Amino acid sequence: MKRYAAIDIGSQTIRLLIADCDNEVLYPLERAREIVRLGSGMQTHALLPHRMEHASACIQRFCARARAQNVEEILAVATACVRQARNRLDFTSRVRQSSGISPAVISGQQEAALSRAGVRAVLPVEAGDSVIIDIGGGSTELSFINKGQFTTSLSLPMGVIAPAEQCMHTDPPANAEIEAIRTWAGSLIAAHREQLPLPQSGIPPAIIATAGTATSLAAMDLKLRDYAPARINGHVLSCKTINALLHTMRTLPAAQRARLPGLEPGRSAVIIPGTLILLQLLQYFNSTACTVSDSGLLEGIIIQHASLKNIIEKA
Repeated sequence: MKRYAAIDIGSQTIRLLIADCDNEVLYPLERAREIVRLGSGMQTHALLPHRMEHASACIQRFCARARAQNVEEILAVATACVRQARNRLDFTSRVRQSSGISPAVISGQQEAALSRAGVRAVLPVEAGDSVIIDIGGGSTELSFINKGQFTTSLSLPMGVIAPAEQCMHTDPPANAEIEAIRTWAGSLIAAHREQLPLPQSGIPPAIIATAGTATSLAAMDLKLRDYAPARINGHVLSCKTINALLHTMRTLPAAQRARLPGLEPGRSAVIIPGTLILLQLLQYFNSTACTVSDSGLLEGIIIQHASLKNIIEKA
């Protein structure tokens, strides 16, 4: 049995997974995450020095935890904000000097592929059309699947950090701010309509949503005090439920919103933009619900590296 660690260096969150692998199966042992918001304040397309310092220190801590578990290899990837940053080499050099690892800066298509691998290891794919949606801090990745076979993917420049920083100026957010985010997301989707195929059958695709927005909404719907991946995987969120959660969140100041059961600590500032992005995508695909996957890019890093097929989660 081999032991690996994966580190997902995202625009919003940095995550760690330590897992054993045997007979094409991944067994998660330890998870950790810190909301660092590495992609915050990138108006000039540069990572801010204090954000890089914070992220580098987090990665150093995660590497120490992984090495204490005697992992064979630490696999790290950096996503939207790093690939978009003009000073990304400065950041990866800092990480290499402090942690001894060299993160791979992956493309949007690679990010979609890793998310897809993680999702498909825990959830069955519908016989018809499916779309896997990964809403991140700096981008949203979509993978299109027909009859179980991957067809194409798309990375949209639509993450949760930018609208939170550019549109949300009052607490709780004003109706005009909510509508500005909704319009922004809808316009981006419309601008990429030619790359967002709808099923020829006219039947809405099955939507599978992964990453922090979707998992937080599922945890909130389940009112989880202690996060449990096994309960999140396969949980169905209807548009009615998502809209009800949105209504509750938009009426509360950030401090009260942060105390809602199931909402990940540190996510109160970006959960509303993420929810609006998800709703706009569901509306585009004419879907009334989505199935949530806790497994995604982080798990996909190890799955792809070790050619695994399944994940066994503790209940």
